[in-house]
Amino acid sequence: MTMRKSFTVGLVALTFSLATSQAFAGGSTVSIEQYGYGNGVGGGQHGSHNRMTVYQNGRGNAVMTNQYGRNNRAVVGQNGNHNSADTYQNGNRNIVGVAQFGSGHTVVTTQDGSGNAVGVIQAGRNNHATSTQVGAGNVSVIVQD
Repeated sequence: MTMRKSFTVGLVALTFSLATSQAFAGGSTVSIEQYGYGNGVGGGQHGSHNRMTVYQNGRGNAVMTNQYGRNNRAVVGQNGNHNSADTYQNGNRNIVGVAQFGSGHTVVTTQDGSGNAVGVIQAGRNNHATSTQVGAGNVSVIVQD
């Protein structure tokens, strides 16, 4: 099934208009779109009503997303080449984000708890961001150029 979606993530608005194919399992969804070559996506969902979305466009990009719990949401993006995003969510109602645009970026986020939000937008080239959240109600916003 092809659908148009718009996503808003935490304090950082990340909007993507995408045509996506979705797989439903236990109320969870996975949407993946890749245009360039050499892109890779891996991960898993354990629990219910988790949402994972990946969009890549460039080449040589990689995403690894794991979700354990309920109502967690990860959105990635990317666009340029050789970007990497690794997200881990354990708990309920956690939100990640990411975006990236240019090339050579790396993001690693870990959320262990509930009601946490991250963000991240990177833009230019070769930026690296790491966020670790433990507990409940944590917010991180990282914007780099």
